[in-house]
Amino acid sequence: MKKSAIQLLFTAFLLTIATQLQAQRMYFEESKPLSDTLNSSAEESLPIYSEQDSTLFFVRTLYAQNTGGMLSGQDIWYAKKDAEGNWTKPKNDLSNLNNEGNNAVVGVSKSGRTIYLLNDYTEGKAQQAGLSLSFNREKNWVAPSNVSIPGITDKQGTFYSLYVHSSEEVVLISMQKENSVGQEDLYVSTKDPFNNTWSEPVHLGPTINTEGFEMSPYLTEDKKTLFFSSNGHPGYGNADIFVAHRKDTSWTNWTSPQNLGDKINSAGFDAYFTAKEDNEVFFVSNRRGSSADIYTSRIITEEERQQMLANRVSGGGRGAEVLRNTNSSSPIYGLDSETQALLDETRALLDEFNKIKDGDDSSTAAAGGNTGGSTANTMSPQKMLFELNSDAIKAEYTSTLDEVVSTLRQNPRMKVEVVGHADDTGGKDYNLRLSIQRAIAVKQYLIEQGVGERRIITYGKGSTQPLTNNQTSQARQQNRRVVITYM
Repeated sequence: MKKSAIQLLFTAFLLTIATQLQAQRMYFEESKPLSDTLNSSAEESLPIYSEQDSTLFFVRTLYAQNTGGMLSGQDIWYAKKDAEGNWTKPKNDLSNLNNEGNNAVVGVSKSGRTIYLLNDYTEGKAQQAGLSLSFNREKNWVAPSNVSIPGITDKQGTFYSLYVHSSEEVVLISMQKENSVGQEDLYVSTKDPFNNTWSEPVHLGPTINTEGFEMSPYLTEDKKTLFFSSNGHPGYGNADIFVAHRKDTSWTNWTSPQNLGDKINSAGFDAYFTAKEDNEVFFVSNRRGSSADIYTSRIITEEERQQMLANRVSGGGRGAEVLRNTNSSSPIYGLDSETQALLDETRALLDEFNKIKDGDDSSTAAAGGNTGGSTANTMSPQKMLFELNSDAIKAEYTSTLDEVVSTLRQNPRMKVEVVGHADDTGGKDYNLRLSIQRAIAVKQYLIEQGVGERRIITYGKGSTQPLTNNQTSQARQQNRRVVITYM
């Protein structure tokens, strides 16, 4: 068989395997921050795009030019795209919408003439929790009026967020209530089309909500796909963006949430995902420092993804060169994460491919011995203990981590789950953050030793899964741990 035909068959084979392995996953271009025209030294958040007039609304916090100055609440800012696709200089000249409280756009109607706003603007209520709306009349937004949604004012704690679907028939709410399982849970309220009243918020259920927080929900136009941010599902950092799909017409039956991956998520705080009709997306991250900025990316179609993988394997570039010239399972330094992930997924198939290429069809069994899977099932988890209130890795555990690195190098399709835990010394919120920080510290060590970031799943359990009863200092020591499980 000719070499070109072999390459085409191999490429098709890899794409079939990759498609099966990554079924229903979403893929994105590399994300990047929006220009400095929009991002500032202050904190930007809550981006939401109005398709009708190409306007991006967002929020700035701790900004000197906000209404009331830097130490007042947050203001709504907006910018438009010009004919060349560049953003205009942002403005906050929205006298009826901005005041010294916290102001944010949380929904835009399909027509673009109605916007929904965080909080109740009713005079005398000092912007208590709630939802308001404003109409655009003669190019000005009129004074907001209240939208009555039962149950919002019963929330516990300070934090909550809202998203109003463009149909103006669905409101997603992030808040903590008596029936919540975590710090903030996601709820939905729907509008009765006959009398225009809103329902009591319905809890989205345990598939979506965890003991951590779920926040900044966004619902696609067809009302079937939910994006949200969470620190309770497995992720890369202290809050990642996830996607889940409705299984039926209810609001409580969802597919298991999937992490959007390292093109979107980071070791920092990632949230406030929203999308345009042309598949451009916006989200917020503090990966560049303490203040959050607005980032953009684009959803890649399945056809684009397959073509990209095909080009990587058969069309040249460093990833294809490595595949052609080495059978080594060692990590290849300097590759982008997408190519490294492709190498990890396909190296285990090279032996079988080479036998087929040489005319030996005896290898009809599973490819190679480095497949993860059953091998991972036979390997014992690794446990590391931590000092009180610390996420520093003890020197005595470097040999443990080096053993993990060695195992992953020998098994390039294997992944690890890194789960942090805490004792009950601190409060619930503190313990959760500390457990996440411990998991991230282990992840960072593995990455520095050459393990691909996408092979490491991290999350924290706080003090919710103690090994012992926390009654003595020795018992609490056993609960301050990170557990590494092979997958």
